[in-house]
Formats: sequence, C-alpha cells, structure tokens
Amino acid sequence: MKQIFIVLAILASIFGSATEALAITEAKSSKKTETLNYDIFYHWGLIWKKAGCGSLNLLEETDINGNKRMHGQVFGRSLSFIEYFMAVRDTLECWYTPEYVPIEYCKRTHEGSYKAIERNTYTTTFKDGGTGIDDIENVQINIDRWRNKKGRDQKTYTSSKVTYDYLSIFYRIRSLDFSKINPGTTISLPVVSGVKIEQMKVKFIEETTCKLDKGKKYPAYKIELRFNVKGEDGAPLYVWLTKDEARVPLCVVIHLKRVGSIQCEIANY
Repeated sequence: MKQIFIVLAILASIFGSATEALAITEAKSSKKTETLNYDIFYHWGLIWKKAGCGSLNLLEETDINGNKRMHGQVFGRSLSFIEYFMAVRDTLECWYTPEYVPIEYCKRTHEGSYKAIERNTYTTTFKDGGTGIDDIENVQINIDRWRNKKGRDQKTYTSSKVTYDYLSIFYRIRSLDFSKINPGTTISLPVVSGVKIEQMKVKFIEETTCKLDKGKKYPAYKIELRFNVKGEDGAPLYVWLTKDEARVPLCVVIHLKRVGSIQCEIANY
C-alpha cells in the first residue's frame, strides 16, 4: 500500500526516536493558498472500493529572516477494508523557494508495523547573486533516513543542478507550461529516492478531457510519470492536470501488477 501515497505525492504520524526538530527556520508569517482533498479508490474488474483519502495543502510563508518560501503538505490515510490488512498514516512536507529550489523535505511513514522518517536538507549556492534554477552553482543534499526495523542511514550528495524530493517535484511539474510543450515530449528530472538519486521521466501525452467518477468533466493535460531505478523504467503513473494556470491535479492512476489499479480523484474541485 506504499504506492497509494506515492500516487498522492503525487498524497500522520510522529513517533519513536525520529522526532528531532526540523532544520527549517521558523515561519514569521504563513498564509494557506491551496487546500485540495482527494479520495483514493482500489479498482479491479468490477470492484471499485474506496481505500483511502488525503489532502494537499500549500502555504506561502515568510521566515524570521524575511525570506519568502512555499510550504507543501500532504496528509494521507487508508480507510475501509484496507485497515484490516495494514493501516496507513503518512505525512509529507516540503519547503521550496518561489523559484522552485528545494530547501527541506520530510516524510513520516506509518504503515502497519513499519515506521520511518526521511529528511532531506538542501544547501544551495547561486551564481552572481541569482535565485533561480538556472542560477545554481552547487547543491549539497544531506539525507537522513530512520526506519524502525533497519536503523538510520545518512548520506550526502553534491550536484551542480537542482534535485527534487517526492513532493517538491510535483509542484515543479505543475509549474510547467504544457501549452508550449509538444505532445510526446519527455523531460527527465532528478529526485532523491531514499538515500539515492533517481530520475523521474515526465512525458506530456496530450490535451484531453478528464472525466471523474462523479461525472464531472474538465479540460486537462494528461501526463505520464515514470521513475527510472537501476537503469530501468518503473510502472507509469498517469496524471491529469487542469488546463488553467493552477495545474490542479484532478486524477492520478497507477496500474498494479496483476491486481488492478489505484485511482486518486479530487473531491472538492
């Protein structure tokens, strides 16, 4: 069931020894700019069962030093029959600059008996006083992962390019202007996955209509996301984004091997 919240991430627990304070500086002011709620369904043949729910929040913040930043939050949980097999309570948070440069990321996982916390902190230097992705000179990424059954892993990477996490990358994807991208175009973006750097392939498929289970229809961009792990592309995630400037995720679908699919649909749009 871990895939459910990778889907939302495209969508809470704090526990055990993994409760150290975040490195992110305190917010002097904060304003919520987006709240999106989602239903998660398990689909297999004639089976269509609600399996979970989640929410996606975005806040505009100013830190104590007067710096502007964005703060994304995802809260997800299992429901219904899934609870009998494995209760899931996951929380993801990320902070990034208005120019989509990551600052910090934290994922808290509670899935059955499995508990974990992952934290990435980014130290970025820019060329000639710039602040954008193209102005990056060097990025140091400190990764700290704690798992209740395997202990702690720590790793440090350096790069001359922006590197995302499982949440900030989706805000970056939403910022892309698909009206200026040709269908079939694939963009590769680096992502921290556990204690490794992997590639996410973003393929713009087409302009289409997204029809939700409740019958609502929206003009949308359909995109395909694949994680490249150990040189091989994983199972694709299909995402439908609204065609307006907000690029709101309307629906996310991932097909599971031999056992149907997981579908996430927006509930309040």
